[in-house]
Amino acid sequence: MDLIRVKKAFTLIELIIVIILISTTYFLVFSNSTFNMKKDVEKLTLLTLKEYLLNNFEFEKELSFLCIEDEFSCYIKKDGILDKDFKVTNFFKTKPDIYEYNADERKVEFEELRVDNVNHNVIFELKINNDYKTNEFIADTLDSEIFVFNSIFTKPKKYKSLYESTDTFSVNQKEVRDAF
Repeated sequence: MDLIRVKKAFTLIELIIVIILISTTYFLVFSNSTFNMKKDVEKLTLLTLKEYLLNNFEFEKELSFLCIEDEFSCYIKKDGILDKDFKVTNFFKTKPDIYEYNADERKVEFEELRVDNVNHNVIFELKINNDYKTNEFIADTLDSEIFVFNSIFTKPKKYKSLYESTDTFSVNQKEVRDAF
C-alpha cells in the first residue's frame, strides 16, 4: 500500500490563534498594569484641589489640606484631627509664597503642624468649612503661576503674575464700591 504523504501546514485560523496567545502572554508579563478596576486617581493639583477634597473626604466642621516644608508633604485634617492615612509628597516644586487675598500683598503666617510628635512649619493651607467655603488667599508657586483661592470660585483663578492678580482684585473692589 502506498502511503500518501500529506504535507501539514498551519491554517490561517491557527496562525491567528497563536498570534493572539503570544500577544496576550506578552501583555500579561510585561505590562505595568495592575489590573485594578478602580477609577484612576486624578492628578492632584492646585486647580483640582478643592474638588478633590470635597469628593473624597467627609467632615462635619472643617477640612484642611496642609503642606509642610519637609519634602513639601501634604496632609489632611478633618475636624481638627490629622488623618495619618493620607499623605502627598512633593506637591510643590518650590516653597510657594502665600498672600492674603487683598491689594496689600501681605504674606500669610501659618500655625505649625504636629506630625509624629514633631512640629513642622506649614507653607500652605486650604481650609473648607461646613458651608463649603474656603479661606481666601493668593498662592504664588514661583513658577510663573499665581492662583487666587476665593470662596466664590469653584476652582482657583489662575494668573501670570502677582501684579495681575492684585490689580484684578482692585478693579473688582472698585466695581463693587461703584455699584452702591
